[in-house]
Amino acid sequence: MKKKLIRGLCVLMASAPLVLNAQTSTAINSPQRLFTEGKALFQDQSFAAAIPSLRAFIGTKPEASLVEQAEYMLVVAAYNLKDINRVELLEEYMETYPDSPNTNYINGLLGSAYYFDEEFEYALAYFNSVNLDYLPTADRNDIIYRMATSFLKVGKLDESIAWFETLRQTSTSYNKDSQYYIGYIRYTQGKYDAALKNLLPLQTDQKYGELVPYYIASSYFIMGHYDKAQNVAEGYLTQYPRNKYSAEMYRILAESNYQFAQYNRAIQAFEKYLASGSKLGRGSAYMLGMSYYNTGVYSKAVTYLGQAISDKDDTLTQNAYLNLGLSYLQLADKTNARMAFEQASRSNADLAVKEQALYNYALSIHETSFSAFGESVNVFERFLNEFPSSKYADKVSDYLVDLYMTTRSYESALNSIARIDRPSPRILEAKQKLLFQMGVQNFANSDFNQAIDYFSSSLALGQYNAQTRADAAYWRGESYYRLGDFNQAARNFKDYLSLTPIREGETYALAHYNLGYIAFNKKSFDEAENWFSKYTQLETGDNRIALADAFNRRGDAYLQNRAFIQAKGNYTRALNTSAQVGDYSIYQLALVAGLQRNYAEKVALLSRLSSEHGDSPYVAQGLYEKGRGYIQQQQNNEAIRTFQDLIAKFPENAVTRKAATEIGLLYYQDGNYDQAIKTYKWVVDKYPGSDEARLAMRDLKSLYVDQNRVDEYAALAESITGGIKMEVTEQDSLTYIAAEKVYLRGRDQEASQSFERYLERYPAGAFSLNSHYYLSVIAKKQGDIEGMVNHSTKLLSYPDNPYYEEALIMRSELAYENKQYAEALDFYKRLKDKASTPERISMAQVGRMRSAKNLNNNNEIILASSDLLLMSKLTPELQNEALYNRAKAYIADNNKDAAMKDLVVLAGDTRTAYGAEAKYLIAENLYNNKKYPAAEKEVLQFIEQSTPHAYWLARSFVLLSDVYAATGKNLEAKQYLLSLQQNYKGDDDIQLMIDTRLENLKSINE
Repeated sequence: MKKKLIRGLCVLMASAPLVLNAQTSTAINSPQRLFTEGKALFQDQSFAAAIPSLRAFIGTKPEASLVEQAEYMLVVAAYNLKDINRVELLEEYMETYPDSPNTNYINGLLGSAYYFDEEFEYALAYFNSVNLDYLPTADRNDIIYRMATSFLKVGKLDESIAWFETLRQTSTSYNKDSQYYIGYIRYTQGKYDAALKNLLPLQTDQKYGELVPYYIASSYFIMGHYDKAQNVAEGYLTQYPRNKYSAEMYRILAESNYQFAQYNRAIQAFEKYLASGSKLGRGSAYMLGMSYYNTGVYSKAVTYLGQAISDKDDTLTQNAYLNLGLSYLQLADKTNARMAFEQASRSNADLAVKEQALYNYALSIHETSFSAFGESVNVFERFLNEFPSSKYADKVSDYLVDLYMTTRSYESALNSIARIDRPSPRILEAKQKLLFQMGVQNFANSDFNQAIDYFSSSLALGQYNAQTRADAAYWRGESYYRLGDFNQAARNFKDYLSLTPIREGETYALAHYNLGYIAFNKKSFDEAENWFSKYTQLETGDNRIALADAFNRRGDAYLQNRAFIQAKGNYTRALNTSAQVGDYSIYQLALVAGLQRNYAEKVALLSRLSSEHGDSPYVAQGLYEKGRGYIQQQQNNEAIRTFQDLIAKFPENAVTRKAATEIGLLYYQDGNYDQAIKTYKWVVDKYPGSDEARLAMRDLKSLYVDQNRVDEYAALAESITGGIKMEVTEQDSLTYIAAEKVYLRGRDQEASQSFERYLERYPAGAFSLNSHYYLSVIAKKQGDIEGMVNHSTKLLSYPDNPYYEEALIMRSELAYENKQYAEALDFYKRLKDKASTPERISMAQVGRMRSAKNLNNNNEIILASSDLLLMSKLTPELQNEALYNRAKAYIADNNKDAAMKDLVVLAGDTRTAYGAEAKYLIAENLYNNKKYPAAEKEVLQFIEQSTPHAYWLARSFVLLSDVYAATGKNLEAKQYLLSLQQNYKGDDDIQLMIDTRLENLKSINE
């Protein structure tokens, strides 16, 4: 161990001065001289000089007792010279000489070494081993000071004070230090009187004069002696305006000024505090914020009150939120005021503050009509439940009734009313309105059955509000109409007309319009004309499409009664009212002209239809009628050219078959037999199994017989595609007719057997396709999917048979229901090309769009949705669906500009799920493009509009928080997240979004 100790001292020897000459060289060789010289230098505290002599002495291998003394002096020298290895050297000495008489002193040195290394726990361990009575007075006082300070550093304040008190009584050199530390410790313990007793005498002390005034002023302030704190701070700052303690004195001065309501002086002192680079604590930030509030500088009040807020639920945070809300009110920012009051009202730190905050929160919601997640009603109920004896209770009760009448949080309001034992007539009137609004909300989301239930509940409440009762009847009628229950719809529309006190306006007019359609669909044309006539008189002209449509329906009604002049007049008025539905008006005017034998006008009108409305579903039929118009004018060549144009443009349309047979007939009538035969053969080959093919075969038979070419006809009959007979035998006909009569009597099972027998006997009979059609219909009704598929497949083998469209409808619906979307898409596209009416074209486009959506086929979605949106009479529900699907497809294809156009239209009605999501997506797009003010405006507008689709509103709250975080408005970002956290009840990913962002904001603030 000794060797190890000696090696440890080599560092000291290397650094110690060693001067050798002829005389000293001899002296070094004398152990006694070396020891005596080293000891003398050591005792003279020339530690560096002592080391070489002592080291050389040990090298002479003297007696052990002298070696111990020499090594003792060496480690003490190492301690005093602050050798980096001093602790190791001292501990090695203790291990080597455990019974050394120097142990007590060495323990003191080890404690001191650890003390200076700021390892206070180790220092105390050694200090506790020292017997102070055996130490010289000076050393004892040093150890006591260091021990007292170490106790202070490790937080053992009572032990620290005890030793400082001992030191103060025994040491003059440590008297003031001990007094300071005793005062400081009493200050940290909150014993301010005791602290002042010790600190006040040190105000003029040279060492502590710049430090203790802070603790004195702070003690006075905490004890509420603001005038004394103010005087100490002002005096100190006069003497030391710029030393390292000045900033804290400015803070104390500012806070003292605040307590005396000297707000301008407080602001000046706080500004000097901040100018020093210091940061405000929460309490100081609150006082500065309130100083600005009381001097009318509300924008700065908001800034500093926000800094006083923390995640702690304490009175400071609660008061800061309350006054933050009041500041926002002064700035006319009711939105942020509402959220600040909300946070203050959530705390129980101070119930008086909570009462005021909750009342202000309720008023803010009432004045702004805000109720994103049903807060409006809930907050008023909260107030009455939590503060029933409040001086504001009566006012809040009145506000709650008003709120029932105006809130958009219908469900929350209804739940609130349900908790009232004896609702007043005014509250029942509110309930009647709320039930009606819930019905409208469900209607907007196409949940018509649920809407009917709410409208019925509203009607059942009676006549608290006559107009609400009438409106409920009207919208219940609309709901029944959407569900296809026209009888119930008519009853409700008539109820509305008898109940409503308002005999004008759009709704009153539309009731007549709807009743007109119901009568029209029942083929009660006189009644329909009467209702449509009333509508045209009531409509003010704002709804020009509906008005034009009503004139068209009046024209149709007159046309059914062959009142051509009146029909023509109404079609003309429709055309002049709205060009958007003008295609139908022109087509019908052409038909009227034909019926009046004005064929030239008919042809002119149909030419206009093609040129002005090329995409109209009436163009194909119009071309056919145009050809017929030429025939009626005996302009056969023009007729043929028109029919050929029809065939070229619409090869799959059902009317094309008729045009082809017309061409053959025209050639036949003109004596152009070869061309007639060629045309008829083309019809038979192109449209096998169709009625037109059968007519073509009949005419071909006549042609071939007339030209004595019977063998050619026989050969042709044998080669017909599909082998379906074109001629009807009596037995064939009777067998089929018998089966059809059974079917028409509703005896499906028996009819099915009869049709199957027919097909067994006549598999290629003239009525085989008819039989397959009826069998597919029966199979569908009976749930026989295999049978329906087999028979419809047979129908689909002949693309131009009269049942082809029906077969396509059955198969497309079946494929879609079975989630075979690729197959469904193919069927719907074929149906679109074959459909003979606008209604079926619409059905095909809808199915095509939905199938493509399920396949994520964005290109097909865009095409189908766009075609659908071109249709003039599209229900609002389908229009919204098409716009939404197209917008989402555009987004998936990264065509954001096109998507935004559709989303803007959808966002106009946030009652629908499509509209709510669209509103969010618009704001998100603005945020992603760093257009933060525009994104903020969009979300705030969404919040004001509100929506029953809480998820998208919640996403918008999160997005608004992101906007504020991106622009450095962390307080606003946090407030929106907290408000959302406290009010949103959905079980989805919103809570995770909130938690993540709150954590991010917390780390930013830290």
